[in-house]
Amino acid sequence: MTSKTNLKTALILIATIAIISIGFKVPSILKNYDNFNPKEVYKLKYRFFFKSGANNTSLKTYVPKSNSRQRISEEQISNDGTLLFLKKNEQQGNTRAIWNTKSINSYHAIDYDFTFEGKDKSFIVPKIFKNTLKVNKEYLNPTLNIQSDNKAVKDLAIQLTKDTKNDKEVIQNIFDYVYAIPSAPIITLTDAVTTILQKRASCNGKSRLFVALCRSLDYPSRIKGGIIVEKGNKRTSHAWVELLINDIWVPFDGLNNHFAYLPANYLEIYQGDKSLITRTAGIQFDYIYEIEQLHHVSFLNMNSKELHTLPGFSLWNLVAKDIVPTGALHLLLLLPIGGLLVAFLRNIVGLKTFGVFLPVLIAFSLSHTGFISGIAIFVGLIILIGLISYPFDRLGLLYTPKLVISLTIMVSVILLSTHFGVKNNILWLTKLTFFPIIILTISAERFSRSTVEDGYVRALDKLFQTLIATSITYFILSWSFLPSILILFPEIVLLVIVLAAFLGRYIGIRWAELFRFKPLLLSER
Repeated sequence: MTSKTNLKTALILIATIAIISIGFKVPSILKNYDNFNPKEVYKLKYRFFFKSGANNTSLKTYVPKSNSRQRISEEQISNDGTLLFLKKNEQQGNTRAIWNTKSINSYHAIDYDFTFEGKDKSFIVPKIFKNTLKVNKEYLNPTLNIQSDNKAVKDLAIQLTKDTKNDKEVIQNIFDYVYAIPSAPIITLTDAVTTILQKRASCNGKSRLFVALCRSLDYPSRIKGGIIVEKGNKRTSHAWVELLINDIWVPFDGLNNHFAYLPANYLEIYQGDKSLITRTAGIQFDYIYEIEQLHHVSFLNMNSKELHTLPGFSLWNLVAKDIVPTGALHLLLLLPIGGLLVAFLRNIVGLKTFGVFLPVLIAFSLSHTGFISGIAIFVGLIILIGLISYPFDRLGLLYTPKLVISLTIMVSVILLSTHFGVKNNILWLTKLTFFPIIILTISAERFSRSTVEDGYVRALDKLFQTLIATSITYFILSWSFLPSILILFPEIVLLVIVLAAFLGRYIGIRWAELFRFKPLLLSER
């Protein structure tokens, strides 16, 4: 038996094993498919501790409900038998949990547990807002703390509308003004007017001012309250704003700079200018929110324990037990997929790139920086390398010392730009973390070497084709389901080996050559 026959037999055996193993798990995966697709999942526990007073004592807190961007499940309540519990639906769609006790001067503890699954949501704000015919007056009227009829608020609103051409520019000016107000963890209630006067506020003061300015200009708006969910324990709640635009409530967070966007870890709990917790006055009281982030597969309605029961082999144990950092595991699993894709683009399509895995690594760095800003930074750094190298070429420096000087200057520029971006709140300059810096530095080194070996014209041509391969790889590898699929079906990596082997046997004409020699092929006919 020849070596070629042995190789074919081995590849067929590997493919057969992988397909059988995958097929064994598919029925269970399809059975538990979930189209909600949360981006983040957390286990939350409200913990309340209080000593009842001399009379009837009550504790009230708003609790979340499921909606289009969040799902609440597995609710559990634990408290002593002296507490009477009631869950009540109130106005504005809020739900409140209420505990009452007639027990006098006694200690009580309450645990309210639930699972929160959240998705981020972004909106496109049109330039012109359509008139909404049916709007509840409460979203336009002033209140005690949202003084939209106050002269200071009205004057500021008029000032912010100057030189604006449409509704979007008005809202952008209001948002920018509120965001620019220095934030401060002010415990006492801060109304809209006080926020203007003291020019410092927490999320509540900023939200009240935002709503007051909008209502003074007849834009229906309201406050939303909840918790920014993060791993660990916390005591703080959060407030943001929703603006009714073309019959859709669009979120704005003037504290954390979210314009028409709500992150996945924002837990919506109540609507309106309210307090999350209220209680009988004068009692001893304390509370904490305990938050645990849960590993999950976005397209499966299964918790971590249930995922362990799936048949066959998977890498879920590595995720659930935090044996390997999730980001590192995703990189390891996606690297072969990206390599196969680049190999296809090189061997079949005919693209010329700086290596096979470098376009994949650049694509990963773009996931940290964002595609457009990442490409712009990458091209800018390459141009910077070219400009830096030119005077050193004139001095006749050897290649390696010249490269060290160029890359050192480039890294210094990156770090200074990041510092400048943080100091002046220029977000796109702050997106270069350690990993992208290393990848982009390696890329610049490869480009610099190519200019020496092949000349600038060929180096630029290879750079352009590398960017094409990088872009294609980025858009395929950024598919959100792909890492989870590879964790559940690691056998796919075996199929990559098989496909790469068959790809390596391809000796046909490349697609780029078909285009290049098209006139010649047509003339032969």
